[in-house]
This record gives sequence, C-alpha cells and structure tokens, in this order.
Amino acid sequence: MNEIINKIIEKNKELFGVNSSLERINVGFTNTIYNVNDSFIVKICTDIDNESKFQSEIDFYKANETNSLIPKMYYSNTKKLEVPYYYEILEKVEGVTLYNVWHTFTEEQREDIIRQLCDAMKKMHSNIGEKYDWVEYNKNKFNNSFNEAKNKKLLSKDEIEIINSAYSLFDKYLKSDEFVLIHNDLHFDNIFVNNGKIKVIDFERSMYAPKDFELHILYYMIRQPWKHANEACEKYTKVEDYKNIMTYIEKYYPEIINIPNLYKRLAIYDLMYEFSHFVKFLDYYDELKEAVMSAAKRII
Repeated sequence: MNEIINKIIEKNKELFGVNSSLERINVGFTNTIYNVNDSFIVKICTDIDNESKFQSEIDFYKANETNSLIPKMYYSNTKKLEVPYYYEILEKVEGVTLYNVWHTFTEEQREDIIRQLCDAMKKMHSNIGEKYDWVEYNKNKFNNSFNEAKNKKLLSKDEIEIINSAYSLFDKYLKSDEFVLIHNDLHFDNIFVNNGKIKVIDFERSMYAPKDFELHILYYMIRQPWKHANEACEKYTKVEDYKNIMTYIEKYYPEIINIPNLYKRLAIYDLMYEFSHFVKFLDYYDELKEAVMSAAKRII
C-alpha cells in the first residue's frame, strides 16, 4: 500500500504540502486508513465489495457540507485513475469516543452532549429524499431472515405463530410518508468528543429512511450499551448511565420522538435486527431467540 498512499499524497500535495508525515491506522476491515500530518485522514476502500457503502459515505459528506458537527471532507475520488481504489480525504477528528468518557460525565454534561447530537441529527435530516414503500422494504428484508430460520427449523410452531402475528402488524405500524438522510449507525463509538464538543463519524451505512429509523441503533444502545461498545470500554457501560437519553432527545428533538406508534416501530426494527443475527450466529442460539421473541411480543 506504500505506493498507493504515496500516489495519493502526490496527487493532493497542494492540500498536504511537502514532506508529509504518515501513519497507518489499524482500524476497520474494509478500508485502509492513514493519518497524514496529524491533520488529515486518508480513507482508501481496498475492499471492492464495500464500494457501494463507501460511495454512500461520500454522498453523505457532500449532502452535509455545512454541518459543523461532522468532519469536513476535503476531497474524494472514485474514478480509479491515479490509484485503483475509491478514496477520500477527511478532517482528522480530535478527542475520544463517547464510550470512553460517558461514565465520567455528570448528567448536565450528558444532557449537553445529547443536545449537540440532536442538532447534528436535525442537520442530517434536513436532506429530504424520494418516497418509497417502507413497509415492503422492511417486509422483504425480514422475510429473508424469517424464511432462513424456518428452513433451518430454528423455531417451534408456537414461536412461528407469534412471529407471524407480529409480522401481520408491519402494515399497520410502518407506513411512512417522509424520508430523510440518516446516519443509520448512531452509537457512541461513532461519536467523538473533545473539550465538550462532539463530531459524528462513519457514514457508510447512511440511507434515506423515515427519521425514526435513526433511533433504532441509538435506542438499542441505550438499553444494552455494552452491545456496541468496543472491547476496551465494555467494562464502563452501565444501563443507569444511559437511562435519561431518550428524555433528552424528546426535549431537544421532539419531532423524532412524537411519531405515531414510535415504540411499536422500534420494536419492529429490533425484531428485524435480532432476526438477522439469529440466523447467522447459531452459537448464541438461546440468547438470540429470546431477543427475537421478546421483540415480537412487544409488537403484538
């Protein structure tokens, strides 16, 4: 990769200057990442299967150029002319992830962080997308997992009946008319904080969806904060430290909370999320089946 990053630095020498310092950062599996001059992040999509997500992130940055609560994108290239990969050049974000420090904050500090996060979400969600059938989109995704589970005989007859009852309510609860650009992976490893100010990162999963879908991962994290924490921070995660987050969101972004049937919709998102894991990770069969059935019962 030395030849690749050197070509990128040469191509962008007006941005980097001469005699650039270079450090490879060992994070992620689908991208190769470098810290240049301790001021820029060069992100190279070295996994061709990840290019569509990488393009989604580039599109997200372009749609949010005035959002000061995300890093600045200085340059992106998907033509594969000077190097055979997609790449982007981003502002290097200072600070640490929220998971590292949330347990040390006072409630006043936590409320201010969530106020900033609400401001970030509002700015992201100001990008309006074209309408599509949200009910069918989710039904199709869910049926892929549900059919796999039935084919593998992972569920009893009674469990299938309960899940079918939950599935029958998708039409009632998931109808949506407004679609906005969402981050779609908002947990505390994707939020950096420095001197009390936040920056949101990692937009490869961004998509146009109803704004309440933004709460899916965040609400899941609130209830089970250790599930999305990096290994080093798991020991710091206590549910009581996260219990007021939804109250703060309702205070600073009521439009995302005051959606009809919000918690039924969130239960459907939980069901789909848990089911997708249930059929893949059979080593955790009992734990994941319990989560699937719990979500289904909350929908009913």
